[in-house]
Amino acid sequence: MQIKQKFLTAAFLGAVLAGLSTPSFALFGDDEARKAILELREKAQTMQNAQMQLVREIEMLRSQNAELTGRVEKLTNDLAQQQKSVRDLFGNLDKRTAAFESQLESVDGKSITVTPEERRRYDLALQLFSDGSYAQSHKILEGLIDDYPKTGYMPAALYWLGNAMFAQGQFTDAVEVQKRLIAAFPQDARIPEAKLSLAAALVNLGKKKEATETLKGVQKDYPDTEAAKLAGERLKALTAKPRSGRK
Repeated sequence: MQIKQKFLTAAFLGAVLAGLSTPSFALFGDDEARKAILELREKAQTMQNAQMQLVREIEMLRSQNAELTGRVEKLTNDLAQQQKSVRDLFGNLDKRTAAFESQLESVDGKSITVTPEERRRYDLALQLFSDGSYAQSHKILEGLIDDYPKTGYMPAALYWLGNAMFAQGQFTDAVEVQKRLIAAFPQDARIPEAKLSLAAALVNLGKKKEATETLKGVQKDYPDTEAAKLAGERLKALTAKPRSGRK
């Protein structure tokens, strides 16, 4: 009986142990798997977080790069604009400087020093006179004389100014200007012609005596010249007696 009872007890305990051993080993395997899965999930989450951080950093760098690119482009454009402004400034300075730089010019066989602006005005005045625009030529010549009182064009400017006045019927002013020329520049090459113009203006003012004296002075002071020849012809016209009409 005792042996049988011991056998039964041992069998019972064996069965209990056998029943307990299987779930125990199974539970132990599940925990390890869960732990491994959790660790993998944590690693995956960590990697995902790292990737997201990397993406954010990349986007930030792209944004910064775009900003820098924009700034570089703006600075490049600003630099180009500044360079253009500097070129324009120097171009304007060159033009302004050129307007004041003296140049050697030849007028009536005489070398003079004038600025480009003086030359421009003088040439324009002569062109206008040649075109018959006497009033405009008159205005420009007066401006040249007033703005450049020491211009090398002065004798020629006075001569043409007197002629422009004469052409407009301003004989008193023409006389004044030609006398100014003769007094200020007695040795100028245009003096003989200026005296002929003076005499013509005097005739139109009815001052034939003074005109006659002026023409005789041309013959005396400039013999054997074209001016002396013209003076002689005009003297004959002044002294010629009017023909009486036929009866």
